[in-house]
Amino acid sequence: MRQRKPWFCSLLVGCALASAWGAQPQKQAVFPPVTSYSLDKQKVNLPGGMEGQTDLLIVSFEPEQQKDVDSWMPAAQALQHTNFNFRYYQLPIFGRENFIFRWWETSSMRSDQTDPVTWHWIVPLFVDRQKFLHDLTIPNDKQVVVLLVDRQGHVLWRASGPMTEDKRQSLMTAAGPH
Repeated sequence: MRQRKPWFCSLLVGCALASAWGAQPQKQAVFPPVTSYSLDKQKVNLPGGMEGQTDLLIVSFEPEQQKDVDSWMPAAQALQHTNFNFRYYQLPIFGRENFIFRWWETSSMRSDQTDPVTWHWIVPLFVDRQKFLHDLTIPNDKQVVVLLVDRQGHVLWRASGPMTEDKRQSLMTAAGPH
């Protein structure tokens, strides 16, 4: 008579393998090198040219996401005012476009942002959107993505969507003294 292995042995082996694969360290996302210009027309080399030791990057993909971007601003501004090694940037993401479109888009953003003091912290990026999403392991462009990065662009913390109290507390902890 042939002896059968219990079905749960196969299940246990499968779970052990899945657990071992899941335990493998995930590759840390790194912000890809990009050169752009802030709305105040200053050249910015990201990530190394950002002004903080840690920087909060509020990444948006559609104009309709501005309300969610705005929900992050009080916390970002508070951190920037209390931690001199911290800066925040708003990064609206666009596909690669010709010079005329880029000029039109940045001019429109300047007219929308009536306080010229904020222009320095808004850096539109014209990039290969799919590659950008892939490089930062962002699943889609349906929500604002907020990244805390170091000078080398390593993603230290992330969240998506509008600010909530839990996300604010988590950000404050992650952005604390480094």
